[in-house]
Amino acid sequence: MTDQNENNIEGFLLVNKPTGLPSYYCIKKIKHLLEIKTKIGHAGTLDAFATGLLIVAIGRAATRHISQIMELDKWYTATGKLGQLTDTLDFTGSLIEDEETDITSEQIKKAIAELGNQYRQVPPIYSALKYKGRSLSELARQEKLPQEELEKITQKKARVVNIYSCELLSLDLPYFTIEAHVSQGTYIRILLDDIAKKCGTHATTHGLNRSKIGPFSVTDATDLNDFKSLEVVQQQLIPIDKILKIVETYSMP
Repeated sequence: MTDQNENNIEGFLLVNKPTGLPSYYCIKKIKHLLEIKTKIGHAGTLDAFATGLLIVAIGRAATRHISQIMELDKWYTATGKLGQLTDTLDFTGSLIEDEETDITSEQIKKAIAELGNQYRQVPPIYSALKYKGRSLSELARQEKLPQEELEKITQKKARVVNIYSCELLSLDLPYFTIEAHVSQGTYIRILLDDIAKKCGTHATTHGLNRSKIGPFSVTDATDLNDFKSLEVVQQQLIPIDKILKIVETYSMP
């Protein structure tokens, strides 16, 4: 088992991220509690407005396995506003259009079915994807590249994503809520808008929660606000070998 004394803290934390905070803030807060200089990272960014599971790796040995955890499938619950479009595809962005719609649940279910279990998804301009060492989101906000150039970059970074399941949970116009089980790299903001596009309109994300990453659930995570001391970090730290065993078992055919 990994030594977890104050001078050698290595392992993983399951963190429940609150809304309004970027993922790097969670890392910064936990790193401050460690009181020692050590490598720390997370296995998959959540937008600042989003909530839910963030897996944090502490120590060089743990961070080596971040990519392995990032490859796991994800579960999300997301709410979109039909007829609305912003530049970021979420409610924090600048409004482009906002129109009334009379879309039905049958239309949304049909759109979900038409997307299928696998499709080519173009990532959003406002994302953590890197271009020449800088995130596209940073380049867009600082207007370092023209819009047309950013759109060309996202087209080149398009990827095929797997939609293992996608269910309409509710429709209360203009809002609709889905639960989606997807592969690594799927953008839920894009998924909501792609569903809306098939209904002849757009959708802007107003709520997003990541409930699971592979076998790990937000129900087993600790609220970020509860990490108030080094002792709490040590209590919640999951050894590297235990995490890897869980991942190995989950990934077995």
